Amino acid sequence: MTLSPYQHAQAITMIDRAIAHAENGTTDWAPSVYRVPVEDYLSESRWREEMDATFMRLPLLLAFTCEMRKPGDYKTMKVLDVPILIVRGRDERVRAFINVCSHRGATLAGHSHGACARFVCPYHAWTFNDRGVLMGVADPAKFGDIDTAERNLKELPCEERAGMIFVGLTPGMTIDLDTYLGGMLAEVESFGLESWHMYHQNSLESANWKVTHDGYLETYHIPFLHAKTLSTPGANPSVIMVYEAFGEHAFGPHQRMSGSGRGGDVLAMRDIPKSEWTRDEHFHAVRTIFPNVSIAMSNTGGMISQLFPIAPDRCITIQNHLYPRPPETDREREDYDGRVDLLIRAVRDEDYKTGLAIQSGLKSGANRDFLFGRNEVGPQRWHASVDHYVEEARQGQAHAHRLAAE
Repeated sequence: MTLSPYQHAQAITMIDRAIAHAENGTTDWAPSVYRVPVEDYLSESRWREEMDATFMRLPLLLAFTCEMRKPGDYKTMKVLDVPILIVRGRDERVRAFINVCSHRGATLAGHSHGACARFVCPYHAWTFNDRGVLMGVADPAKFGDIDTAERNLKELPCEERAGMIFVGLTPGMTIDLDTYLGGMLAEVESFGLESWHMYHQNSLESANWKVTHDGYLETYHIPFLHAKTLSTPGANPSVIMVYEAFGEHAFGPHQRMSGSGRGGDVLAMRDIPKSEWTRDEHFHAVRTIFPNVSIAMSNTGGMISQLFPIAPDRCITIQNHLYPRPPETDREREDYDGRVDLLIRAVRDEDYKTGLAIQSGLKSGANRDFLFGRNEVGPQRWHASVDHYVEEARQGQAHAHRLAAE
């Protein structure tokens, strides 16, 4: 499928860099190897710090426009211990709330997806509209006087951009996606996801969220772990990786990764004029949105993975298989099904099987740290991002304690 002008310009930049690396026997390199203590993957207190510093403070991609196109469409989910209700109102705006009735705390909407004009609590039938406003108390004359305006649903910050819906888990926080995403916003906007189709969703369980995420950030492993699935037979194991960082900081925190991990002959591109590098088979990239999203797709479709930690040693991944349009023929449906099956098998039976084995070996004491090579720029930047937000949160807490003591 044809690249957009923006994507074509990016492809030229990335392919030029990859060709230069292939000619020189190099790749994108970090200044040195990078070590992360094994304890950072095991410690419950460290995990809780990471959750508070990232998932509770940063915008999270929780839904897609194609999941809730019509007024009244809603989605529920739980991230960490926060139950979330996302709904498109009659005014077409998407809002997010804590999915808890303001009467006695019962779960308000119990299905993962649905459509309705009002939300009625199953416990005592308190009723809320699509803006979270308490519209009715059952048998109000007998219940007693209350200020209903104080009993609206607790709203969460929410913003819809580029076919994606971002939510903050902490009430009162602000979301500035232009600043937070930086150039990554243009990356995702280039796909036009707002008009795409959600073909399939599934979930997979894996190890610690960092063990799991590490594999999404480099293609160094693909010729080996994915030799029979994602890699080209006979692929050169000397992988070229080309990275770009997007966001507020030098390290991103968001990234785009491309290269020769699937075994393509990068040097063959020298024989094709750059003006003809206009189709997505000439350029494939994996994009990551910090802290927990991997976007592995082209203009013909693909998969967006959302990683949600549930415990220090476990996370759940939601795999979203999206395509520009629904299949129109049996052959097209077979093609979609084959692509979905391949991605599920590669991740579940290869990446996540390996991740769970890593998790089980962490406590053995065999290694004191995780070692990331100079060629593993993506994992290095991602771990630097985690450390940055943890340290930022620590400084914020220390400042608050000083103010409280004064």
